[in-house]
This record gives sequence, structure tokens and C-alpha cells, in this order.
Amino acid sequence: MIKNFKKDSYKIWIKGIVGCVLAGAVILTNSVNVKALDINNTTLTTNIMNISKFLVDTPTKTYDNIGRVEKVAGFEFKLPDFPRSNKAESLQLIKLSDKDNVLLIYLDGDINFTFQVSEKEPLEYLKKIGNIKNGLSNLKVESEEQAMKLGEIDGFSVIVTSISPAETLKSGDVRPEFKEVNKYFAWKNEGLWYSIGYNSTVISSTQNNTQSHNISQDDLEKIAKSIVYPEEIKNVNYSVEKEASTEIATMMIYEKEDLEKAKSFLGFNPKFPLKINEDISIKESSVGISGDSDIKNNNINYELTSFYSNKSGSITFTEKKNLKYYEDILKNGYINIWDNENEKNKQVKGEKININNNEVWKYLYTEKLDDGTSINNGEYIWKENNIYYSVCFFEDTDNSDEIIKEFVDSKTVD
Repeated sequence: MIKNFKKDSYKIWIKGIVGCVLAGAVILTNSVNVKALDINNTTLTTNIMNISKFLVDTPTKTYDNIGRVEKVAGFEFKLPDFPRSNKAESLQLIKLSDKDNVLLIYLDGDINFTFQVSEKEPLEYLKKIGNIKNGLSNLKVESEEQAMKLGEIDGFSVIVTSISPAETLKSGDVRPEFKEVNKYFAWKNEGLWYSIGYNSTVISSTQNNTQSHNISQDDLEKIAKSIVYPEEIKNVNYSVEKEASTEIATMMIYEKEDLEKAKSFLGFNPKFPLKINEDISIKESSVGISGDSDIKNNNINYELTSFYSNKSGSITFTEKKNLKYYEDILKNGYINIWDNENEKNKQVKGEKININNNEVWKYLYTEKLDDGTSINNGEYIWKENNIYYSVCFFEDTDNSDEIIKEFVDSKTVD
């Protein structure tokens, strides 16, 4: 199943999963009880500088529990303990370099704001956050600082301006210019640089629409003065709660311990190829609720999906215990693919090939996009030891017959 991750929203970049054929990870719309995808209950090690070695080292890592963040951050930090009713919506570690990270926290409640901390200076990490948050290739990000004092706290205001020029898309539609200005109060405390986002303004050039968010100076001072070490927190909840009725329940895979926890949800030990060749290596991996789950009756199934780069396209590798359309292709010799151009299903004939005594079904097809261009897609599916595997090629199917052999032959991580 071809799946793409997109960034979205000011508070939290929730990673959405989109199925390429008939099934995929689903967004839950009914209230159900599912296994908590909690990968963050690891006890904090006494040596905070014992940095974890990652299987999948993504530029941005999202966690559910502050204890896990402490373990991998590489520095001991403080957190706001005000306002009393606030809770963390997202805990993210953003990679600045091989040695440096910035912790980004979205806090929600009586006062909504972002909180950042790093060993690096705020101008550097806040500009980096601005680039990542918007995710646009033509984005222009500028930053400046001005002296600012809150009560007895000497610091400065960092102003980050992000400008995206108007752009004509392939479809002919014009994306209007927008300008976003974010202001942060930054100060140094015991060797670390802290910052609080206190003002955000977004301006759209075509709609003359301005959206603004502001924190009063009094509240800003209270937040800054309230920072304490995590074990001293009394009023703010730093455990991110996932509501299964409104979110995609997803557990990201970063370290070996994450993969170990993934086994308990999947019910099997998954293959986990980190590198296929010099051009193809793993970029992201997650366990999520699969599209064949019976949400109404609380019958939840899980799947592991890993993402790989591939020249101009991408590859997804999905592993699960159930795959209905595999049985359909065994029976009928074809699979139904949604035809965007004609807005109906079309039948694509499958081809059976043998790879190291595994019967693999292959189907390749051309997809016509709304802008009139076409891309080449394809999928290889097989069953091995009662586990179903799917490798999807999106936009680039060159050498797919050779590449698939590496996935079929791949092993589990010891």
C-alpha cells in the first residue's frame, strides 16, 4: 500500500496514513478501546548523556512521555509548571546536528503556547523550527532579536518571519502568498536556552485574512518563572494522551526497544530492512491500526509500515496478519484499483513470480493525476509463515523486480 506522511496544524504535526489500494491504517471515528501504543514508559537512566542509538534516525521524533524524552535528549532540562490546567499535546525532539537537539512542546489548556529548550542559541533553533513547521521548499525564513525583560528575567524577543511567495501549481491553481510572524521570549537558565512562543500572526495576501494569537506579558512572566525539573512538576501534565476516537493510533519506531514493543501489537516478529542498496534506505517506520479492523466491535488489528526513499519516488513496506485483497488476487488473478480519471474501480491483472520459493504477486499500473501528468505505481504482495507482506512503489518502478528481492529476503532485527 502506497502511503504518504504529511505535516499539518499549528499545535501538532499528526502523521496521516493513506492507503494506496483498498486498505490502510484508519482514522478512528467511533469511540473504542484499543491497546495503548505507549513506547515511552522506559525508566530514566541515571546517566542522561547515554544517548540512544537509533535504528531509524528521523529529523523529528515525537514522543508521548517526558521520561523518554529525557533519556534521548542529551541534556537535563526544566519545564513550565504553569498554568495549572495545561497539558502537553505533543513532545518533539528536532535534530539540529548529529550532537544537538531542540525540544519542542505544544501545550494546551487555559493558555496555549509552544515551549522550546536547547543547548544551542534560540535564533538558530527557532529558525530551524520555522522551516520544518511549514515544510515548503520555497519558504523564506528570517529571524531577528530585540532586548526584552520579564520582571527579573533578562532575555530577548526572537522574531521569526516566514514568507511563502505566491506559486502557480501544476493544476493551474494559484497558491496565494502568506506571511507568518512568530514571536518568542528567550532566556538562559543554568546553561540552557529556553523560549516561549507568545505571539503568532498569519496573513493571507488574497483573502485579507489575519489570524493572531497572543499571550499577555503577565502570563508570559508567570510561565517563565515556573520552570522546574520534570520530577518537580505538580500542575502540568506532560504525558500526551492519544484519543483513539479522533486520532490515528500510531507508534513510531526509532530504537530497538520500540521494535520490541511493536511485536506485542503485531503478534509477530517483523522483517525490518534498514538499507536495500545505496539509493534506498529506511526513512520512517510506525505501527498503526490497519484498515481491516472492525472498529464497531472493537476488533483491532495492527500493521507495521516502513517508508523508503527511491530516486524520484518512494517505497512503502507493510507487514500484517491479514490482507484480504491478497486472497482476492489468488482467487481472481486481478485486483481493483481506483481510477481517478474516470472515478471508478478498474481491474489490474496480477503477475505471479517466484522469489526464493515465495510466490509473489506483482501488478504495475499507470496513474493519471489531476494535473494531467502520469506516474508509474506498483505493488508486490506475498504470504510467508502466515504473515502478509506488501511492497508498494510510488512514482518510480524502475528495477522494481530486483529491489523486491531484497525485501523478500530481508530478516528480523536480532
